[in-house]
Formats: sequence, structure tokens, C-alpha cells
Amino acid sequence: MTVVADASPLSQMLNKAFAKFDRDGNNKLTGDELNNFDQILRPGVALDDNGRPTVDMKQKLDHNGDGAVDLDEMNSTGILMPANMCDTDFSSLLGYLCAKADDPAALQAAAILGMNDNKEA
Repeated sequence: MTVVADASPLSQMLNKAFAKFDRDGNNKLTGDELNNFDQILRPGVALDDNGRPTVDMKQKLDHNGDGAVDLDEMNSTGILMPANMCDTDFSSLLGYLCAKADDPAALQAAAILGMNDNKEA
């Protein structure tokens, strides 16, 4: 995967995160990969009165409806994120996810982001 040097910090962070969450290396996020990736998008999604996201980002990202999200789909979807969450070392996102200690999905996403680039388990 290549990341364009002049891409926005958000694009750089998302592309780097995509590579970490694509555990099987097929250049698509499916199943648990996509569910875990969805957790890092939460800071950019408004919540309803019950604390649930108002947008289903997995559905929004899956343009062709095949149940998978590839890089082109992710990069062509308008994704919003607070500027302070766009660091490519994931420190802000890791802090956000780890603060959600009662949410196993958030903690799983944090574990994936914290892994070495060689995808060791």
C-alpha cells in the first residue's frame, strides 16, 4: 500500500489504519476487520440521544453492497474526523478507544492499531 505524501492527514491516517485492519491482506475489509475499523470512525460520527451513531459507516463505505470495503471505496467516501484524531501514529485514536474500557469492540480496535506493522498477533 502506498500513501501519497501530500494527502491530507486524515487520508494518510485512514490509509495506514486500513492496512493494519486488513489482517488477511486481501486489500478489503470484511467481517470482523470491517467491524473493528468502524470503531476508529466513531469520533467523526454524530450520536443520537441514546449514544448510538446516527450514520452506519460500514454501509456508507460499502458503495457496491458486496459486504466488503476496499481502499477505493474508503477513499471516495466523505469521512469526517476531528483534526486532533488524525495523527498517523494513532496516539489520539488509541487514547479515545482505550478510554472506552467498557466497549470490547473499541478495545479490540485499539489492540489492532497498537500492533506492529508486520501484523503480529
